[in-house]
Amino acid sequence: MWRLLEADLEILVHRGSLYLPLLYDPEILEETRNPALPVTLGAPSGRDFPSFLSVQDRLFVRAVSISSLVDNYPVLFPREHADRRRLLLEQYSLTADLGGVALDPQLVTIVFHVLPHFLRRDGLSRRRRLGEGEILDLIRERVKIPPRFNQEARRFLDLNPLQEALHRLETASFSPLPPPEGLMSTAGFRAWWQKALTVRLLAEERARLLKELKDREQWAAAQEDRLAVLLYLAAKGSLELDGFGFRRLGPGRDFCIYKHTGPYVLKDFFGRCYLFPDCRVAVTTLGRLRPVVLDRYKHPFLRQHAPGQAICVGHDSRNLTFSASNVIQALEEGINALMYSYDSRLNRGYHKLDALPGTLRLVDFEDYRIPEDHPLLLSGKVQVTNRST
Repeated sequence: MWRLLEADLEILVHRGSLYLPLLYDPEILEETRNPALPVTLGAPSGRDFPSFLSVQDRLFVRAVSISSLVDNYPVLFPREHADRRRLLLEQYSLTADLGGVALDPQLVTIVFHVLPHFLRRDGLSRRRRLGEGEILDLIRERVKIPPRFNQEARRFLDLNPLQEALHRLETASFSPLPPPEGLMSTAGFRAWWQKALTVRLLAEERARLLKELKDREQWAAAQEDRLAVLLYLAAKGSLELDGFGFRRLGPGRDFCIYKHTGPYVLKDFFGRCYLFPDCRVAVTTLGRLRPVVLDRYKHPFLRQHAPGQAICVGHDSRNLTFSASNVIQALEEGINALMYSYDSRLNRGYHKLDALPGTLRLVDFEDYRIPEDHPLLLSGKVQVTNRST
């Protein structure tokens, strides 16, 4: 198709569809002798998009919709599309740093909708939903923000570079004219197609700049200190507060989100106590939200004594997509499984804390055994969290 458009041919445009000259072939020619098949251009017809059109005693076959040649160009030719976009941005002086920062939607969800669920609120009601400004204030009270992010906040709130970039785009046309109906040369069609690609790219860039301007105008109403916190989080990509934390995974936009369990005690069938150390239960945004342990850890609901293991939560893992409520649900399911769901009288999980004499144990928990008068238990610093006999 693309090679035909590069050839020196005469083509036909009709109602948004591209028709190419029908190459001579005896079988095709015989098929088109059916009087009802080819439609003469301009003659009445009940078909809006006939397969064949007859013009000046020449047959043309419908090849493709014209809009698809523009819509699918970035997919079929990604490198050429990137080069075309780069040259266009240079032409309109849009390649310079406009002072923006990527306010990643996933990061915004984690900070403003997941973090508050686990955040300790000294003097604040847990029933009241915290506003975005309050959350940023709490983070700033507990995390030292380098001064350079206040400077970046002031630069970010300067809307002049964005407004000037949009002003430069005002000279461009964003309404492509449809190609003329009827016969035309492939050279003429290619010229229209190149113009259509340019218009599409300029419209996309204008929409991007308008969205960025709107985002910044919303943040302009916030205090500089609060915006500095968000810019710091966007740059660093990690945070830990009150046992809850997240970190960016590599150079992309995916995150690992985790919550510490803290130490806890489980009892076996005979009422003996086992002190389990703190671990981090986590999910990632790379795929389904399945709770895992980040640290090297052993537990009856883990197959081995290793980091990165999926937690047996008592049912088939569901394909939870990324959202604040699903992240909270997955983390709490993993924590509840480790701390509260072990029952020594039921055959759940992969291992048991107690085992019959002579039984081969793949994972042993004897080193976790503590007496009932252990100082941590007596002081109340750790609690027995599972059902015991």
